[in-house]
Amino acid sequence: MGLEKENPQYAGFLAEDAKLGVDDAAVLPARLDRYSKAHHRALAMSDYATKISGETRNDQLADSYFKIGVRLKHCGEYLLFRDYYTVGKVRLHAAKFCKNHLLCPLCAIRRGAKMVKSYLDKLAVLKAENPNLKAYLVTLTVKDGEDLLERFNHLYQSVQSLHKTRTGKGQYSEACKALAAVWSYEFKRGANSGLWHPHVHAVWLCEEAPDDRQLSAQWKKITGDSFIVDVTPFHDQDDVLNGFLEVFKYAVKFSDLPLADNWHGYQTLAGKRLIASFGAFRGVEVPEDLTDEQLDDLPFVEHLYRYVYGTGYSRTPFTSQAEKELELSPKQRPVPKARARRSTPPAPAPSIGTWKEAERREHLKDLNRKYPEKLTP
Repeated sequence: MGLEKENPQYAGFLAEDAKLGVDDAAVLPARLDRYSKAHHRALAMSDYATKISGETRNDQLADSYFKIGVRLKHCGEYLLFRDYYTVGKVRLHAAKFCKNHLLCPLCAIRRGAKMVKSYLDKLAVLKAENPNLKAYLVTLTVKDGEDLLERFNHLYQSVQSLHKTRTGKGQYSEACKALAAVWSYEFKRGANSGLWHPHVHAVWLCEEAPDDRQLSAQWKKITGDSFIVDVTPFHDQDDVLNGFLEVFKYAVKFSDLPLADNWHGYQTLAGKRLIASFGAFRGVEVPEDLTDEQLDDLPFVEHLYRYVYGTGYSRTPFTSQAEKELELSPKQRPVPKARARRSTPPAPAPSIGTWKEAERREHLKDLNRKYPEKLTP
């Protein structure tokens, strides 16, 4: 059985954000383009939430929907990057996020990328401890249906029943072979039926390969309506990024739905546990902060971008209004000019992409002479 072939726009953005080198200065324009498209979608969803608010007779619900629209509108309006020009890295230092990842693709992209990194780091530790572990991408489905909540509950309870065989007395399933697993619940409209198509993508870590035929029979017995499963071993066990992307793209995929379906999915599934784990993957900590990890003790210049409708992110001077929108803490605020000389080189740094290579090398030599303790080799 083969996995469904898809190339949805926003799920593709997660793949780009999760790759190594996403913080390279050279790829900042492409990164800003992704974030521009994600914010544009958030604005469309903001308008939809505001529209629904105006049509809702319940004042409390109307107020709640209006506030959702406001948060979506301002999420990612400003992005503050730090350009660590001595090492060619640019990292997101501050932004205002709504953290409503089922409605906002920008928050979903950033959150998904954080999850991918955290679980890949954990996988490296587990494989170092047990080299016999291999990763498998496991997909489970149930029959399409009109009622999204009913289909979610059916899928959720079926997955719970499958996993209980790992500890239930006298029970067995192919899930018993998994020493660790992480999975997510994903929904879309069926291409042919137009009904809600629920499924689970999971990464299982096993010493013994799961048998897809046995799993199919066990799954049919549990669900009563579906025998369709897929077990795919990773071709390169040292490069499992794509498999983890399948799991953590669940929230980003909501943004590939029509606005009405996206809103319905949010209303139905908000508060539901759409991602879970067991075994050695249980308890993996994912940072709450959606910005990038900063490079301490390296000189930098700051670039502030503001979203301009119809244009995308455009570089803009830093203002008190931007600081207010970003809700910067004292540690995040730009260093005053009187103190800047102590922590940054006195020579102004050119904007990203304006240096010629010879000029860059000469500038780095000068910085190494003046600030040897601040620069990495």
